[in-house]
Amino acid sequence: MSFCAWLTAPRTRLDVAAGTVDGILNAVILASGRLLKLNDGTSISFALRVGIASSLTTLFVFFVAHYAELRSDLVRVERELNLTSHGHLASSRLGARAIRESLSQAVLAAVCGFVGAAFPLVLTAVLPGPRWLGLCITIGLLGLLGMMLARSFYGSMLTWAIVIMLGGALLVAAGAWLNVVQ
Repeated sequence: MSFCAWLTAPRTRLDVAAGTVDGILNAVILASGRLLKLNDGTSISFALRVGIASSLTTLFVFFVAHYAELRSDLVRVERELNLTSHGHLASSRLGARAIRESLSQAVLAAVCGFVGAAFPLVLTAVLPGPRWLGLCITIGLLGLLGMMLARSFYGSMLTWAIVIMLGGALLVAAGAWLNVVQ
């Protein structure tokens, strides 16, 4: 399986897409105020710190979401089987498997979130020229991600690219206005 096919496979699509987009948007909303100022700079250390913070929240949110979904599946199966006591499937090997699967999917989303958050900030730190150039490239990468997603489910590549890029640009503007990280 090619990397692109794995990235957009139905089993991993949500974690990869949402983790990456969440990371990118966390980075731009947190740091765009700092990046658009003329006197302030960014560093690889700053990029890594934002990436770690983003990936930790992504890990937690995705683990809770996946585990809640799998546990609700176990409850549904208990009801369909007319089991008189509740919670036995969750305390069995199926429950342990639900935890492992939730954790593995959450780790995938967190890694994608780290890359998504750190990448635009590393770009702004290492690229010569104005720091806003890294933000522009990041918005372009959001468009590329939108095109890959649209292609995987036969959507309009242009529409998905434009909508995701507009969302990214709006969050850059919101980040500049909020100026969270100074």
